[in-house]
Amino acid sequence: MNFFRLAYKNLLRRKIRTVLTIQGIAIAIFVLFSLLSFQEGYQKSLTQEMEEMGINILAVPKGCPYEAASLIVHGGVIPKYLDEKDLASVSKIDGIELATPIFLSQIYEPEQERTSIIYGIKAQDYVKLKPGWKLNGEYFNDNDTASIVIGNEVAYQEKFSVGDEVYFPTVGKVYKVTGVLARTGGQDDGFYFLPLAEAQRIFDKIGKITAVAIKIKDLSKVGEISKTLEEIPDIQVVTMAQVLGTILNLVGSARTLIFSVVVIALIIGTLGIVNTMFVTIYERKKEIGIFKAIGAGNFDIIKLIIIETLIIAILGGVEGSILSFVGGRLVEGFVRSAIPYAPKRMMFTFRFSTFFIAIAYSIIIGVIAAIFPSLKASSVSPLETIRKEE
Repeated sequence: MNFFRLAYKNLLRRKIRTVLTIQGIAIAIFVLFSLLSFQEGYQKSLTQEMEEMGINILAVPKGCPYEAASLIVHGGVIPKYLDEKDLASVSKIDGIELATPIFLSQIYEPEQERTSIIYGIKAQDYVKLKPGWKLNGEYFNDNDTASIVIGNEVAYQEKFSVGDEVYFPTVGKVYKVTGVLARTGGQDDGFYFLPLAEAQRIFDKIGKITAVAIKIKDLSKVGEISKTLEEIPDIQVVTMAQVLGTILNLVGSARTLIFSVVVIALIIGTLGIVNTMFVTIYERKKEIGIFKAIGAGNFDIIKLIIIETLIIAILGGVEGSILSFVGGRLVEGFVRSAIPYAPKRMMFTFRFSTFFIAIAYSIIIGVIAAIFPSLKASSVSPLETIRKEE
Protein backbone atom coordinates (compact mmCIF):
# COMPACT_ATOMS: atom_id res chain seq x y z
CA MET A 1 0.00 0.00 0.00
CA ASN A 2 1.30 3.44 -0.95
CA PHE A 3 0.73 5.51 2.20
CA PHE A 4 2.00 8.74 0.61
CA ARG A 5 -0.52 8.53 -2.23
CA LEU A 6 -3.32 7.68 0.16
CA ALA A 7 -2.39 10.55 2.51
CA TYR A 8 -2.21 12.97 -0.42
CA LYS A 9 -5.67 11.95 -1.66
CA ASN A 10 -7.12 12.27 1.84
CA LEU A 11 -5.84 15.85 2.07
CA LEU A 12 -7.26 16.72 -1.36
CA ARG A 13 -10.70 15.61 -0.21
CA ARG A 14 -10.70 18.57 2.21
CA LYS A 15 -8.98 21.17 0.07
CA ILE A 16 -10.07 24.36 1.82
CA ARG A 17 -9.23 23.08 5.30
CA THR A 18 -5.89 21.74 4.10
CA VAL A 19 -4.98 24.99 2.33
CA LEU A 20 -5.86 27.14 5.36
CA THR A 21 -3.79 24.92 7.64
CA ILE A 22 -0.82 25.14 5.25
CA GLN A 23 -1.14 28.94 5.24
CA GLY A 24 -0.94 29.02 9.04
CA ILE A 25 2.33 27.09 8.95
CA ALA A 26 3.61 29.17 6.03
CA ILE A 27 3.14 32.43 7.95
CA ALA A 28 4.96 31.07 10.99
CA ILE A 29 7.88 29.82 8.87
CA PHE A 30 7.91 33.08 6.89
CA VAL A 31 8.45 35.03 10.11
CA LEU A 32 11.05 32.54 11.35
CA PHE A 33 12.97 32.49 8.04
CA SER A 34 12.91 36.29 7.81
CA LEU A 35 14.16 36.67 11.38
CA LEU A 36 17.05 34.26 10.88
CA SER A 37 18.01 36.00 7.63
CA PHE A 38 17.78 39.41 9.27
CA GLN A 39 19.85 38.36 12.29
CA GLU A 40 22.76 37.28 10.11
CA GLY A 41 22.51 40.01 7.49
CA TYR A 42 22.05 42.94 9.87
CA GLN A 43 25.10 42.12 11.96
CA LYS A 44 27.25 41.46 8.88
CA SER A 45 26.21 44.71 7.16
CA LEU A 46 26.65 46.80 10.28
CA THR A 47 30.07 45.31 11.01
CA GLN A 48 31.26 46.01 7.44
CA GLU A 49 29.95 49.56 7.68
CA MET A 50 31.85 50.15 10.92
CA GLU A 51 35.04 48.71 9.47
CA GLU A 52 34.79 50.98 6.43
CA MET A 53 34.48 54.05 8.64
CA GLY A 54 38.22 54.01 9.29
CA ILE A 55 37.58 55.44 12.76
CA ASN A 56 39.01 53.37 15.60
CA ILE A 57 37.99 55.61 18.50
CA LEU A 58 35.43 58.36 18.85
CA ALA A 59 36.07 61.00 21.53
CA VAL A 60 32.74 62.51 22.63
CA PRO A 61 31.67 64.92 25.40
CA LYS A 62 31.73 63.43 28.89
CA GLY A 63 28.30 62.28 29.97
CA CYS A 64 27.33 61.43 26.42
CA PRO A 65 25.80 57.92 26.51
CA TYR A 66 26.90 55.24 24.07
CA GLU A 67 23.54 55.57 22.33
CA ALA A 68 24.36 59.21 21.58
CA ALA A 69 27.73 58.16 20.24
CA SER A 70 25.86 55.84 17.91
CA LEU A 71 23.78 58.82 16.82
CA ILE A 72 26.93 60.70 15.83
CA VAL A 73 28.07 57.80 13.69
CA HIS A 74 24.69 57.52 11.98
CA GLY A 75 23.86 61.17 11.44
CA GLY A 76 22.08 62.09 14.65
CA VAL A 77 22.66 65.17 16.79
CA ILE A 78 23.60 65.43 20.47
CA PRO A 79 23.25 68.53 22.65
CA LYS A 80 26.79 68.49 24.09
CA TYR A 81 30.00 69.72 22.50
CA LEU A 82 33.75 69.58 22.93
CA ASP A 83 36.09 72.56 22.56
CA GLU A 84 38.86 72.70 19.97
CA LYS A 85 41.32 72.76 22.86
CA ASP A 86 40.22 69.19 23.56
CA LEU A 87 41.30 68.32 20.03
CA ALA A 88 44.76 69.70 20.77
CA SER A 89 44.98 67.53 23.91
CA VAL A 90 43.95 64.45 21.95
CA SER A 91 46.45 65.07 19.16
CA LYS A 92 49.36 65.09 21.62
CA ILE A 93 48.78 61.52 22.77
CA ASP A 94 51.40 59.05 21.61
CA GLY A 95 50.13 56.26 19.36
CA ILE A 96 47.46 58.32 17.61
CA GLU A 97 48.02 58.48 13.86
CA LEU A 98 45.27 61.00 13.14
CA ALA A 99 42.74 62.98 15.17
CA THR A 100 40.28 65.08 13.23
CA PRO A 101 37.30 67.11 14.46
CA ILE A 102 33.68 66.52 13.45
CA PHE A 103 30.79 68.94 13.75
CA LEU A 104 27.36 67.48 13.14
CA SER A 105 23.99 69.19 13.01
CA GLN A 106 20.76 69.34 11.04
CA ILE A 107 18.89 71.90 8.98
CA TYR A 108 15.13 71.52 8.84
CA GLU A 109 13.37 73.22 5.94
CA PRO A 110 9.65 73.35 6.86
CA GLU A 111 8.48 74.42 3.42
CA GLN A 112 10.14 71.45 1.74
CA GLU A 113 9.55 69.23 4.80
CA ARG A 114 13.18 68.21 4.47
CA THR A 115 15.88 67.60 7.06
CA SER A 116 19.45 67.96 5.82
CA ILE A 117 22.28 66.47 7.88
CA ILE A 118 25.30 68.79 7.85
CA TYR A 119 28.69 67.23 8.47
CA GLY A 120 31.46 69.71 9.19
CA ILE A 121 34.93 68.28 8.51
CA LYS A 122 38.51 69.14 7.69
CA ALA A 123 38.46 67.50 4.30
CA GLN A 124 42.18 66.80 3.90
CA ASP A 125 42.26 65.00 7.26
CA TYR A 126 38.90 63.29 7.10
CA VAL A 127 39.49 61.62 3.73
CA LYS A 128 42.46 59.81 5.31
CA LEU A 129 39.90 58.02 7.48
CA LYS A 130 37.91 57.15 4.39
CA PRO A 131 40.35 55.43 2.00
CA GLY A 132 37.42 53.91 0.12
CA TRP A 133 35.88 57.27 -0.76
CA LYS A 134 35.77 58.15 -4.44
CA LEU A 135 34.78 61.64 -5.49
CA ASN A 136 33.39 63.05 -8.69
CA GLY A 137 34.86 66.56 -8.60
CA GLU A 138 37.10 67.91 -5.85
CA TYR A 139 37.11 68.56 -2.14
CA PHE A 140 36.83 72.03 -0.64
CA ASN A 141 39.61 73.84 1.22
CA ASP A 142 39.30 74.23 4.98
CA ASN A 143 38.96 78.01 4.64
CA ASP A 144 36.32 77.80 1.92
CA THR A 145 32.97 79.36 2.84
CA ALA A 146 30.97 78.76 -0.33
CA SER A 147 31.61 75.13 -1.34
CA ILE A 148 29.93 71.87 -0.42
CA VAL A 149 30.43 68.14 -1.07
CA ILE A 150 27.33 65.95 -1.07
CA GLY A 151 26.65 62.27 -0.63
CA ASN A 152 25.54 60.07 -3.50
CA GLU A 153 22.01 59.53 -2.19
CA VAL A 154 21.50 63.26 -1.65
CA ALA A 155 22.69 63.97 -5.19
CA TYR A 156 20.31 61.35 -6.58
CA GLN A 157 17.25 62.49 -4.65
CA GLU A 158 17.80 66.22 -5.12
CA LYS A 159 19.11 65.91 -8.71
CA PHE A 160 22.40 67.65 -7.84
CA SER A 161 25.64 67.34 -9.80
CA VAL A 162 29.05 69.01 -9.71
CA GLY A 163 28.72 72.73 -10.42
CA ASP A 164 25.13 73.02 -9.17
CA GLU A 165 24.14 75.30 -6.32
CA VAL A 166 22.56 74.19 -3.03
CA TYR A 167 20.40 76.72 -1.21
CA PHE A 168 19.40 76.36 2.42
CA PRO A 169 16.59 78.87 3.12
CA THR A 170 17.00 78.56 6.89
CA VAL A 171 20.67 79.48 6.62
CA GLY A 172 20.05 81.98 3.85
CA LYS A 173 23.11 80.97 1.86
CA VAL A 174 23.99 79.28 -1.42
CA TYR A 175 26.80 76.73 -1.73
CA LYS A 176 28.40 75.45 -4.89
CA VAL A 177 28.70 71.68 -5.26
CA THR A 178 32.40 70.99 -5.84
CA GLY A 179 32.15 67.21 -5.45
CA VAL A 180 29.72 64.31 -5.29
CA LEU A 181 30.70 61.14 -3.43
CA ALA A 182 30.53 57.88 -5.31
CA ARG A 183 28.07 55.50 -3.69
CA THR A 184 29.51 54.06 -0.50
CA GLY A 185 26.53 51.97 0.57
CA GLY A 186 26.84 53.58 4.02
CA GLN A 187 25.50 56.54 5.97
CA ASP A 188 27.87 58.94 4.18
CA ASP A 189 25.61 58.82 1.13
CA GLY A 190 23.00 60.89 2.97
CA PHE A 191 25.18 63.77 4.26
CA TYR A 192 26.02 67.32 3.18
CA PHE A 193 29.71 67.95 3.89
CA LEU A 194 30.89 71.49 4.67
CA PRO A 195 34.24 72.89 5.83
CA LEU A 196 34.39 72.62 9.62
CA ALA A 197 34.66 76.36 10.26
CA GLU A 198 31.72 77.13 7.96
CA ALA A 199 29.51 74.50 9.61
CA GLN A 200 30.36 75.92 13.04
CA ARG A 201 29.57 79.43 11.83
CA ILE A 202 26.12 78.77 10.38
CA PHE A 203 25.03 77.06 13.59
CA ASP A 204 26.69 79.70 15.79
CA LYS A 205 28.99 77.15 17.41
CA ILE A 206 32.39 78.73 16.77
CA GLY A 207 35.13 76.68 18.41
CA LYS A 208 32.76 73.80 19.24
CA ILE A 209 32.96 70.27 17.86
CA THR A 210 30.66 67.28 18.20
CA ALA A 211 33.39 64.64 18.40
CA VAL A 212 36.97 63.80 17.52
CA ALA A 213 37.46 60.92 15.10
CA ILE A 214 40.65 59.05 15.91
CA LYS A 215 42.75 56.60 13.95
CA ILE A 216 45.50 54.83 15.85
CA LYS A 217 48.76 53.36 14.63
CA ASP A 218 48.48 49.99 16.38
CA LEU A 219 45.01 48.51 16.95
CA SER A 220 46.37 46.32 19.76
CA LYS A 221 46.84 49.49 21.83
CA VAL A 222 43.21 50.63 21.65
CA GLY A 223 42.68 49.94 25.36
CA GLU A 224 45.84 51.72 26.44
CA ILE A 225 45.12 54.81 24.32
CA SER A 226 41.48 54.86 25.45
CA LYS A 227 42.58 55.05 29.10
CA THR A 228 44.90 57.95 28.30
CA LEU A 229 42.12 59.76 26.45
CA GLU A 230 39.76 59.37 29.40
CA GLU A 231 42.21 61.29 31.56
CA ILE A 232 41.24 64.43 29.60
CA PRO A 233 38.54 66.10 31.79
CA ASP A 234 35.87 66.78 29.14
CA ILE A 235 36.24 63.60 27.09
CA GLN A 236 34.54 60.27 27.12
CA VAL A 237 35.89 57.54 24.85
CA VAL A 238 33.80 55.24 22.70
CA THR A 239 35.50 52.64 20.55
CA MET A 240 33.80 51.44 17.40
CA ALA A 241 33.47 48.04 19.03
CA GLN A 242 31.41 49.68 21.78
CA VAL A 243 29.24 51.52 19.26
CA LEU A 244 28.65 48.30 17.36
CA GLY A 245 27.89 46.47 20.57
CA THR A 246 25.40 49.14 21.66
CA ILE A 247 23.53 49.02 18.37
CA LEU A 248 23.46 45.24 18.36
CA ASN A 249 22.17 45.27 21.95
CA LEU A 250 19.31 47.51 20.85
CA VAL A 251 18.58 45.20 17.95
CA GLY A 252 18.94 42.21 20.27
CA SER A 253 16.14 43.55 22.47
CA ALA A 254 13.91 43.95 19.43
CA ARG A 255 14.96 40.51 18.19
CA THR A 256 13.98 38.92 21.52
CA LEU A 257 10.52 40.40 21.16
CA ILE A 258 10.28 39.17 17.58
CA PHE A 259 11.42 35.69 18.64
CA SER A 260 8.57 35.66 21.15
CA VAL A 261 6.17 36.48 18.33
CA VAL A 262 7.69 33.68 16.24
CA VAL A 263 7.27 31.17 19.07
CA ILE A 264 3.62 32.18 19.44
CA ALA A 265 3.14 31.90 15.67
CA LEU A 266 4.70 28.42 15.66
CA ILE A 267 2.52 27.31 18.56
CA ILE A 268 -0.58 28.62 16.80
CA GLY A 269 0.47 26.87 13.60
CA THR A 270 1.03 23.62 15.49
CA LEU A 271 -2.34 23.87 17.21
CA GLY A 272 -3.92 24.57 13.83
CA ILE A 273 -2.58 21.31 12.46
CA VAL A 274 -3.64 19.41 15.59
CA ASN A 275 -7.13 20.84 15.34
CA THR A 276 -7.37 20.02 11.64
CA MET A 277 -6.24 16.44 12.16
CA PHE A 278 -8.59 15.88 15.12
CA VAL A 279 -11.56 17.15 13.12
CA THR A 280 -10.47 15.00 10.19
CA ILE A 281 -10.21 11.90 12.39
CA TYR A 282 -13.65 12.55 13.86
CA GLU A 283 -15.12 12.80 10.37
CA ARG A 284 -13.25 9.71 9.19
CA LYS A 285 -14.00 7.36 12.09
CA LYS A 286 -15.99 5.01 9.87
CA GLU A 287 -13.29 5.06 7.20
CA ILE A 288 -10.57 4.35 9.76
CA GLY A 289 -12.70 1.60 11.32
CA ILE A 290 -13.18 -0.09 7.95
CA PHE A 291 -9.49 0.36 7.21
CA LYS A 292 -8.65 -1.52 10.41
CA ALA A 293 -11.35 -4.12 9.77
CA ILE A 294 -9.70 -5.15 6.50
CA GLY A 295 -6.37 -5.73 8.19
CA ALA A 296 -4.67 -2.38 8.90
CA GLY A 297 -2.84 -2.29 12.21
CA ASN A 298 -2.48 0.56 14.71
CA PHE A 299 0.96 1.38 13.35
CA ASP A 300 -0.49 1.71 9.83
CA ILE A 301 -3.05 4.25 11.06
CA ILE A 302 -0.39 6.17 12.99
CA LYS A 303 1.85 6.17 9.92
CA LEU A 304 -0.96 7.49 7.69
CA ILE A 305 -1.84 10.36 10.05
CA ILE A 306 1.81 11.30 10.54
CA ILE A 307 2.39 11.36 6.77
CA GLU A 308 -0.67 13.56 6.22
CA THR A 309 0.51 15.95 8.95
CA LEU A 310 4.06 16.08 7.61
CA ILE A 311 2.80 16.85 4.10
CA ILE A 312 0.89 19.85 5.48
CA ALA A 313 3.86 21.02 7.59
CA ILE A 314 6.47 20.63 4.85
CA LEU A 315 4.32 22.35 2.22
CA GLY A 316 3.78 25.19 4.69
CA GLY A 317 7.52 25.36 5.38
CA VAL A 318 8.42 25.49 1.69
CA GLU A 319 5.78 28.13 0.99
CA GLY A 320 6.92 30.24 3.95
CA SER A 321 10.55 30.06 2.81
CA ILE A 322 9.64 31.02 -0.75
CA LEU A 323 7.62 33.97 0.57
CA SER A 324 10.69 35.10 2.49
CA PHE A 325 12.83 34.96 -0.65
CA VAL A 326 10.26 36.82 -2.72
CA GLY A 327 9.11 39.31 -0.09
CA GLY A 328 12.44 39.91 1.61
CA ARG A 329 12.74 43.45 0.27
CA LEU A 330 9.29 44.37 1.57
CA VAL A 331 10.11 42.98 5.00
CA GLU A 332 13.45 44.80 4.94
CA GLY A 333 11.68 48.09 4.24
CA PHE A 334 9.47 47.54 7.28
CA VAL A 335 12.42 46.61 9.47
CA ARG A 336 14.36 49.72 8.37
CA SER A 337 11.48 51.88 9.58
CA ALA A 338 11.33 50.06 12.93
CA ILE A 339 15.00 49.40 13.76
CA PRO A 340 17.36 52.24 14.78
CA TYR A 341 20.61 52.86 12.86
CA ALA A 342 19.84 50.55 9.96
CA PRO A 343 22.82 50.07 7.62
CA LYS A 344 22.48 50.98 3.95
CA ARG A 345 23.43 47.54 2.70
CA MET A 346 20.87 44.79 2.36
CA MET A 347 20.12 43.52 5.84
CA PHE A 348 18.65 40.14 4.84
CA THR A 349 21.12 37.39 4.00
CA PHE A 350 19.46 34.37 2.42
CA ARG A 351 21.34 31.10 2.73
CA PHE A 352 20.41 27.51 1.98
CA SER A 353 21.34 26.63 5.57
CA THR A 354 18.56 28.97 6.73
CA PHE A 355 16.17 27.31 4.31
CA PHE A 356 17.00 23.87 5.71
CA ILE A 357 16.57 25.16 9.26
CA ALA A 358 13.10 26.44 8.33
CA ILE A 359 12.15 23.10 6.76
CA ALA A 360 13.52 21.26 9.80
CA TYR A 361 11.27 23.39 12.03
CA SER A 362 8.36 22.48 9.76
CA ILE A 363 9.09 18.78 10.16
CA ILE A 364 9.40 19.17 13.94
CA ILE A 365 6.07 20.98 14.02
CA GLY A 366 4.54 18.22 11.91
CA VAL A 367 5.83 15.45 14.16
CA ILE A 368 4.68 17.20 17.35
CA ALA A 369 1.28 18.00 15.86
CA ALA A 370 0.82 14.40 14.66
CA ILE A 371 1.42 12.65 18.00
CA PHE A 372 -1.99 13.03 19.65
CA PRO A 373 -4.17 12.82 16.52
CA SER A 374 -2.38 9.66 15.35
CA LEU A 375 -2.76 8.00 18.76
CA LYS A 376 -6.43 9.00 18.78
CA ALA A 377 -6.93 7.56 15.30
CA SER A 378 -5.20 4.28 16.20
CA SER A 379 -7.55 3.82 19.14
CA VAL A 380 -10.65 3.78 16.91
CA SER A 381 -12.49 0.46 17.26
CA PRO A 382 -13.77 -0.96 13.97
CA LEU A 383 -16.64 -2.82 15.72
CA GLU A 384 -17.87 0.34 17.49
CA THR A 385 -17.86 2.41 14.30
CA ILE A 386 -19.75 -0.32 12.39
CA ARG A 387 -22.36 -0.68 15.20
CA LYS A 388 -22.88 3.11 15.35
CA GLU A 389 -23.31 3.19 11.59
CA GLU A 390 -25.93 0.43 11.82
